Amino acid sequence: MNNRTEINPNINATVINSEIGQATAINPNIVAASAKLDAGIILAGKYEIEKPLSVSTGEADLYVCKYNGEEYIAKVYRRQRAVKPEVITVLKSVDSPYVAKLFDTGIYNDRPFEVLPYYKNGSLLGKKFTFDELKKTIIPCINEALRVLHQNDIIHKDLKPSNIMLLDDNKSVAIIDFGISSVVEEGNTVLVTKTGMTPEYSAPETFRNLFLEESDYYSFGITLYELYCGYTPYKNMNAEEIAQFTAVQRIPFPKDMPQELQDLISAVTYFDITNRNNKKNPNRRWTYAEVDNWCKGKKQVIPGEGTGFGAEKAIPPYTFLGQAYKDIPSLITALASNWNDGKKQLYRGLLSAFFKNFNPEIAGFCMDAEEEATRTAGKDDIIFWDLLYKIYPELNGFYWMGQTYESLPALGRDMLERLWKNDKSNYSYWDGILGNKLLTNYLSKVKSKNENLADAASALETAHNVGNRSKRDTIMNYYTMAYLLSGQRLFAIGDKKLKNVSELTAHMKGLLDSSYEEFEDFCHSMIDYDDTLDVQLEAWLIALGKRKELDAWLQGLQG
Repeated sequence: MNNRTEINPNINATVINSEIGQATAINPNIVAASAKLDAGIILAGKYEIEKPLSVSTGEADLYVCKYNGEEYIAKVYRRQRAVKPEVITVLKSVDSPYVAKLFDTGIYNDRPFEVLPYYKNGSLLGKKFTFDELKKTIIPCINEALRVLHQNDIIHKDLKPSNIMLLDDNKSVAIIDFGISSVVEEGNTVLVTKTGMTPEYSAPETFRNLFLEESDYYSFGITLYELYCGYTPYKNMNAEEIAQFTAVQRIPFPKDMPQELQDLISAVTYFDITNRNNKKNPNRRWTYAEVDNWCKGKKQVIPGEGTGFGAEKAIPPYTFLGQAYKDIPSLITALASNWNDGKKQLYRGLLSAFFKNFNPEIAGFCMDAEEEATRTAGKDDIIFWDLLYKIYPELNGFYWMGQTYESLPALGRDMLERLWKNDKSNYSYWDGILGNKLLTNYLSKVKSKNENLADAASALETAHNVGNRSKRDTIMNYYTMAYLLSGQRLFAIGDKKLKNVSELTAHMKGLLDSSYEEFEDFCHSMIDYDDTLDVQLEAWLIALGKRKELDAWLQGLQG
């Protein structure tokens, strides 16, 4: 098979799905006329519109229609080139109970439409299933659907629960929604395209605009995670954070997930696709054949735990807290997540003794850390922290003292929420981060290219480590750190979250119009009789870039 990479000629714009809070690019081909279709309208000369569905999509309106006594769904798009013509051509020839049948297509009032099956039981969105339900029915159905699509050279590119429908038996499922799907031209195995996707379900390579059969299986794995847990592993992360995390790390699993399901999800979401064409190499992402074997109960090597290329992070089983870890990423993550128990593994010599047998370099790191701890009293936490990132430099998550954050922005968001609630329980934790200068250290370890962030973090750490700082200075540093890391620019007033100075002004005007006493009380809460600003307000204005205006105001007060 020819492995040439083809550039898709139909590139318009990169679209991040709006479901997780990202902006959606405007498509220039949106049809201006988007009036609703009335009951009685006939599509394709035979399908009579009965009623609109209460459920709609961001790209189309859905209607129940009838033909020969059978009910169908008419999907009427809002843009002219909603589905690629080559995809429509192939879909019309696909005949599988697990892939939505495309019965007909056409144009009505300049709006393209498709006629599809009516799945009255709805999609899998928001539903949870037991392991047995997943293994016996849902996984085999989706695997067969992907086999049919990939055999017909279609890459779905947006597999997720909302695009999987329950059939009439309320057990089997079918894949729908091919609005962003693509056909891979004959002889190619890689598609390069800029197109819509949902980051929470997207494979690492798709963030580089590469879409493969393996990419659909990655989405399959994240979907299974959600169908079992009720949420995805990336539910609190933005697209950039997801891209960084998925490129180097394995998915963290809840303790109650069956090991067999963990193995499957690990295998179909394996991040390294270097060996995808070498079928003899076990260190490649699973696709149809391997998933089919899993369904049949056949034992297989899990990618990353076998031998061969790409297994440089595989290790002999290391038992920690009753669980065997077979690769460095999962072992280091476990040690970092269970801080005090992890330190015991280091300072009792267990880690150095283990690595001596097969990795002298890591064993040396561990022995150096043990020796340093004996020479430097009270530094065992920072020594342990430094060792974790030395053993596994790709550890992108922020781990400190048993608290785990997917990224620095996640840490910043958590800080803001706690500060708004006047939750003081993490003050000493934040002091440890700033006092040990972990922010700049972490940024250097993950090789951050954001020099402005590194400089700001360094200045903040310096300010926090100045002696005799006041309580207000400390809280100011916390707010500054929270705004700096989170990237958020919100000012909390009770339940309200203000985004900019204009919204603050509007809020104050509303108070004044309502009650002068309320307005006066608010003003005094923002600035006291010593002309000292509320600490959150000052940090927020600085985060908005208003430091010069603040300095000028203070100078004016001083005459």
